[in-house]
Amino acid sequence: MLGGDFGGRYRDIKWGHDYPQADHHFPKIVQEITTIRVRTEESAILALDDPELARFPFAYMCEPGFWQPSDKEVVGLRNYLLKGGFLIIDDFVGPAWNNFETQMRKVLPEARMIPLTADHPIFDSFYRIPNLEFDHPYFGVRAQFYGIFEDNDPKKRMMAIVNYDYDVSEYWEFSDTGLFPIDLSNEAYKLGVNYIIYAFSH
Repeated sequence: MLGGDFGGRYRDIKWGHDYPQADHHFPKIVQEITTIRVRTEESAILALDDPELARFPFAYMCEPGFWQPSDKEVVGLRNYLLKGGFLIIDDFVGPAWNNFETQMRKVLPEARMIPLTADHPIFDSFYRIPNLEFDHPYFGVRAQFYGIFEDNDPKKRMMAIVNYDYDVSEYWEFSDTGLFPIDLSNEAYKLGVNYIIYAFSH
């Protein structure tokens, strides 16, 4: 999970939404259904310019509508992605896209957000996900998924997946409470597992 400057003018910490519950629940699912060695007892919360970030094959960022990276963080994330890191970008809706896109252009000026369809390999890397009919847990909008690819080529490695108008970790966070139907939580876990397997295999 990535920390850093996500807008200090608000009372809550935006990068910490769904933490720590989602960050505890999701690794346990990965541990149960795969052979990946998972650390489930503690989290790794890192700034984008932390050299330790390079030790992790994937990272998760939420609420990018409030994201205000420093120049060093911009360079840190750029290096991470270009050297093989994979980023999950989650938990933002509507006009929050504008800030996300502005900040992402600093990181990868030439990158395009390419709309994804269910036939992309990331949706068949562990579970077969036949369609992308996912809805935001609260706002009743249909999720949109975008990829950021090496050389803007969808046939090459995806460096980041963007969950727009969606909040996959909200389902992870409350999966043990009954707040959401079990099938919706299960589908959110399937997405997350696919993201991880894709990151590990590309």
